[in-house]
Amino acid sequence: MKTILVPIDYSPCADNAVRYAIQIAKTIKASVHLCHSLLIPELIPMAGAVVWPVQDYSHLGEDAERALSAYVEKISKDEELNKPYLPTITHSYNLSSVKEMVDQIVETQQIDLIVMGTSGAGNVERLLLGSNSRAVVEKTNVPLLLIPKEAAYTAIDKIAFATDLSESDLNSIQAVARLFCLFNPEILLTHVHEEPSDLYDPSTKANQFLNRVTCNINYAKIYYRHLIETDIDKGLKWIIEHGQIDVLAMTIAILVSYQGF
Repeated sequence: MKTILVPIDYSPCADNAVRYAIQIAKTIKASVHLCHSLLIPELIPMAGAVVWPVQDYSHLGEDAERALSAYVEKISKDEELNKPYLPTITHSYNLSSVKEMVDQIVETQQIDLIVMGTSGAGNVERLLLGSNSRAVVEKTNVPLLLIPKEAAYTAIDKIAFATDLSESDLNSIQAVARLFCLFNPEILLTHVHEEPSDLYDPSTKANQFLNRVTCNINYAKIYYRHLIETDIDKGLKWIIEHGQIDVLAMTIAILVSYQGF
């Protein structure tokens, strides 16, 4: 069974990400693991500073466990989420940063997707502005889905994958197709470039890339779109606003996808 990891801090952004993850889990037959990060003050005596007593640290863990259990209990009673059934939900906490916590869980468990909340609707320019999101993106090799606070869940029918036609994108496209295949979405490979499309020439980079996609990725509903634009961010913003897409996916050292813009 697949597992979706959701870091939470009990904010509205995180709460929406949890709801998204649960709905996705129902479709792809996955379980959900919620994790919460606790940062402990450094035990470095400083003049005039109040140092947190060591004996108080155990209470932080106990409080975190109670809060997580109560949160899962609240979810289990939410009729919007538990119909027709609620996927298996587990939880854990860690006395570390969000990045360190995610890294540890990914190393010790089989995680197929990380879902995180982002503040506000945002746009392409603000994709990785959040420090926690950026920290996770920079290190993890697991697909990450970023969910804006105001994004309402809908079935994933169309995914735009932003590509520069590089060989490294093939594995990410395969990961997108594998994760979301039960939604049966269209995957629109989107290439933004200042020059017009050269697909008429079979020897071009675009045609060679599409041939590799056809030969290596076993998914039928993959299409290609060339956007003429000198600014890549503007091109992606256009596809978000006019392409009727549900998810925008891209590779930024690793696969990143985000929804609701």
